[in-house]
Amino acid sequence: MKKILICCAIAFSFWSCKSEMHNGAISQERGFHSDRPAKIWEESLVSGNGIMGAMVTGDPYQESIVLNHALLYLPIHSARKPVTQGKYLGKIQQMLLEDKYAEASRFVVDLANSEGYKGKHATDLFIPAFQFNLLGDTSTVKQYDRSVDFTSGEVTVDWEDNNGVFTRKLFVSRPDNLVVLKLSSEEGASINTTLSLSKIIRHDVGRIKKFNLDDNFCIKKVESGTMDNGLYFKAWYERPWEFESRKSFKGYEGVVQVIRSDGKVEMDSDQLILRDATDVLIVARIEPSDNMDESRVVEMSHALKLYDGTYDELLAAHKKIHKELFERVSIDLDASEEDRMKSSEELLKTGGDNPALVEKLFDAARYNVISATGINPPNLQGIWGATMTPPWSGDYTTNGNLPVVVSHYLQANTPELMLPLFDRLEAYMEDFKVNARELFNCRGIHVPSRFSSHGLNNHFDATWPMTFWLAGAAWYSLFYYDYYMYTLDKDFLRERALPFMEQAVLFYEDFLKEGSDGKYIFNPSYSPENNPANSSSQACVNATMDVMAANGLLRSVIEASQILGVNQDKIPVWKTMQEKMPSYMLNENGEIREWMWKDLQDNHKHRHASHLFGLYDFHDPLIMGNQNLIEGCKRAINRRMEIRRQDNGGVMAFGMVQLAFAACALGETETAYDMLTWLGNSYWNNNLVSTHDPKKTFNLDICGGYPSLVMKMMVYSEPGVISLLPCKPVQWKNGTIKGMALRGGILLQELAWREKEVKATLLSQINQTVKIQLQGIDKQEITLKAGEPVTVVL
Repeated sequence: MKKILICCAIAFSFWSCKSEMHNGAISQERGFHSDRPAKIWEESLVSGNGIMGAMVTGDPYQESIVLNHALLYLPIHSARKPVTQGKYLGKIQQMLLEDKYAEASRFVVDLANSEGYKGKHATDLFIPAFQFNLLGDTSTVKQYDRSVDFTSGEVTVDWEDNNGVFTRKLFVSRPDNLVVLKLSSEEGASINTTLSLSKIIRHDVGRIKKFNLDDNFCIKKVESGTMDNGLYFKAWYERPWEFESRKSFKGYEGVVQVIRSDGKVEMDSDQLILRDATDVLIVARIEPSDNMDESRVVEMSHALKLYDGTYDELLAAHKKIHKELFERVSIDLDASEEDRMKSSEELLKTGGDNPALVEKLFDAARYNVISATGINPPNLQGIWGATMTPPWSGDYTTNGNLPVVVSHYLQANTPELMLPLFDRLEAYMEDFKVNARELFNCRGIHVPSRFSSHGLNNHFDATWPMTFWLAGAAWYSLFYYDYYMYTLDKDFLRERALPFMEQAVLFYEDFLKEGSDGKYIFNPSYSPENNPANSSSQACVNATMDVMAANGLLRSVIEASQILGVNQDKIPVWKTMQEKMPSYMLNENGEIREWMWKDLQDNHKHRHASHLFGLYDFHDPLIMGNQNLIEGCKRAINRRMEIRRQDNGGVMAFGMVQLAFAACALGETETAYDMLTWLGNSYWNNNLVSTHDPKKTFNLDICGGYPSLVMKMMVYSEPGVISLLPCKPVQWKNGTIKGMALRGGILLQELAWREKEVKATLLSQINQTVKIQLQGIDKQEITLKAGEPVTVVL
């Protein structure tokens, strides 16, 4: 496929030339091409292996490749025990019962300040490692193209100028953990380029003040130079912290090594000079360090020089892994070949309802998330970024963003990509237990709204009372249980899912107290990040989201225990808890309430729709079995849509995705399709990486949510029940989706629909009977035998 170029310093006339270099066959399949370089770093082409990321700006003569590493979180505040909210929980709860919401929130902040917090403690910042610069003599560009091949993760930049035809290719290898770059030219053209490394200086002044950073952004010093046909870079953190038995990294090091060149390689001070070359192979690696007094750059350089394979051999080894992940699922919406051939710039202009754009964004989104998943799940920026002060620290925002970016893994039959999420959660279990104990006097675990380099709940203020949010551990328990429902992996259920769920429900056993009506009161509570229309504070009691999450947890932990034949003494306790849960409520307009407490009024002028939580993924039976609640949820969706329609989507794309998930669950096809169209219209740069707001803020959230929404439109499954095309837009008259996973250990090998026929081929792991459902047609019961495909025609 062709790759994309990005430029900041060349005149516009340079880029106005029409690209003729791209391979149309590639661009219309699994990848894209672009006919201009990026104007800003957010338009850089991306590649990654889940450990390292690379952003290619694509300027032929002033190229900058920003390199990232998944573990580079800049320490800015020492990790510390959460504020001792638990000591005063009774007082805080009484304030909230007396409608003193702002006072309760302010009390926690004042308490924290008295304990040494001294203002808001932002999460540690996700930062880039360094910038790899390639500087050559300028010329006149005649033809230009850049592209990304989704099946290989390869970024390519091609151009022709007065000196000849040149190509740069880059990918980040999974098996070898290398950034691999090839520079080549056609016969008669020579590569003459200067290579150097530099620190990133991009930042946001407002965030510097907010994070209380010094002029060096908490980087104490950097050092770069040359050694043996290579470049090295070292960075020392100003504020590395230690907390009990844990510590932050002290800094990081990186090496860029020329391992093959048919021309001359000269070292000059802190840069390398390539002369008269036509074929150059360069590799790079970054490593965080917990001991910057013992440099590893020489060892890293020696290790890199041991790679003697060609570029094509290294790429083949990587592609074998990456391509298999990427190609597990595919979609064909019968788009026109002409549209599929268009550049990313041209295709984005056609509108979010263009089937070719839907196909391309479905692929691009999955490519981005796969490339960012490895050591960790993707953070707010995936695994990329070129600023020292990323929005929201580039962290893991657990109350919406993180669940959306991982939302399609199971549907896309890539369950192993969920494991880094579970790995990260389990690495912070002790922190989560500290949170529960210090904030609520409870056993069990409390997952905070935000975390990065540790799991302690240190981030909150009077406006954002994040120590009151209760749903975190319950929400992520549902992902654990859903992993089992898709894979039927009982070892995972026994060894990982149930232990996490047991800790999550243990918290509620201690926390929940009955009110005068015998029902539990969730106090304190929080509906991210909204406040009632008649209250200026986000602090509250009985946020519907918190109740829905706890309901989901109780159902799941009971089912999981019954499957494994354990917790026989606890199941009656949990069932009694279910009976005491407050019932979902409707307001005076018949809409499901966001706060089930007193006269707290719904506030629809907001980007979240947290009170629809029970419809995001597995459908809450308490809603789906109650027609009044179904209608109430539909009305709430419509009210949120009134706000969204005022500006064709508005801010915070991931909130729109969750609203669309809820619409899809209720068969609100036109509403879901409107949001899918808005998502395609406004939230992608020409590198086909998503943004948080329309064309603003590099952000990976909807790269998980967009394909998840498309798949939810195609199929919804529960164990024993499969609903085909529950929310298919009428505009998609013909189409095919292949490779989707379904709950119950079933693979949907192919779902094809035409105007008068729907055909589904199913492959089950086990012998089972399932009911197939299609709108307007009675359920059809079929028997599946393990390992034997069955085709159903409706």
